[in-house]
Amino acid sequence: MRPTSVILADFDYSAPKSLEEALKEKKERKGAYILAGGTDLVPKMRGQVIKPVHLIDISGIKELDYIKEQEGEVRIGAATKISRIIDSKVKIGILLEACEKLGNPLTRNKATIGGNLCNASPAADTATPLMVLGAQLVLKSLNGERVVPVENFFVGPGKTVLKEDEILTEIRIKPPEDGAKAKFVKVGLRKADAISVVNCAVLLKFQRGIVTDAKIALGSVAPTPILTKEAQKILIGNKLSEELVEKCAQIAANEAKPIDDVRGSAKYRKLLVEGCVKKALRELMEG
Repeated sequence: MRPTSVILADFDYSAPKSLEEALKEKKERKGAYILAGGTDLVPKMRGQVIKPVHLIDISGIKELDYIKEQEGEVRIGAATKISRIIDSKVKIGILLEACEKLGNPLTRNKATIGGNLCNASPAADTATPLMVLGAQLVLKSLNGERVVPVENFFVGPGKTVLKEDEILTEIRIKPPEDGAKAKFVKVGLRKADAISVVNCAVLLKFQRGIVTDAKIALGSVAPTPILTKEAQKILIGNKLSEELVEKCAQIAANEAKPIDDVRGSAKYRKLLVEGCVKKALRELMEG
């Protein structure tokens, strides 16, 4: 039996060597798609979910591939591979947890952090940890740059606030304060490296055992990754207890707005939200 061939639609391709060149092309070529690792984009092209007229390949732009500490922040170039983040000396535990569970080794060696965000999947594994960390995204065009909180970056499935002439260039993260605790929990269909049915990131700050600040983010339970504002609010000013964990998890499940799809029903996802939040909080309480 002959293998089925996949014919990609005709498109123009360019591989600029500098960020300035890429920004010029992004402005000139309306509707162009940015290609970095291609782990999300290429399968969509093969399935003809999208049919780009032009691809701008930024994978060779060294200006977008780095991890550094500057002005008290960890700064990661948008074209930095997930595997490089895992191997880096800059350690932000909850982001590393999420990166280690993103796809399989082959995917992690190709996928970029910027691509994972710009794909704007509600299930994006790096989105929820970056949200609880309060990460900022740098969006550049030939006219300048703007900095957007990651929680405001997503508009809907596959949609972001990026303008036609903009490229995501950098992720800025302030490392958690000493004494802060964080946890990432993911449930996939078969194993951890599958696409998330639900993922959850929790970051808590403490003073003498009392929660002084709390962030809980959920993925794959709404049109975009979300912060559970009511659930995280009830933790502040209290000491973690089993009763509080149960209540917080129930409120988080109620804040989730999942849909039925091939990976799970809305009802199932709500149950998973409750379970994931409980697991994260219990581990933080025990740790």
